[in-house]
Amino acid sequence: MEPVHGAGRPGLRTWDARRLPRRHDAELVTAELVANSLRHTPSGDGGEVTVTVAVAPGRARIAVRDSGDGTRWQPLSGLPVDEDDHGRGLFIVFAHADKVGHDADADGQTMWAELTWSEQ
Repeated sequence: MEPVHGAGRPGLRTWDARRLPRRHDAELVTAELVANSLRHTPSGDGGEVTVTVAVAPGRARIAVRDSGDGTRWQPLSGLPVDEDDHGRGLFIVFAHADKVGHDADADGQTMWAELTWSEQ
């Protein structure tokens, strides 16, 4: 896979994203994962968030690494209600990605999503 580093949508735009068949899905998923990192981890309070996009034939993997400890990760525990002004980010990620995962270690956590498409 060919890695591309950047900060969310600007990083995707810096790279030639036109060659990514699911560019809009990739931008949306990246934006939601970065927003979650900034909102729910120490990375949002002066920390660091790293975005990596790795592309191979027929797929792309978007990984967002932050300084969270992984203890807040809960895969979709319930639907947000209409009155909630937040809480839809992971639903959007799960709706647009083909595979989603979470890895944590002593140095932080990585939330990742994979998009696939058929090569013609």
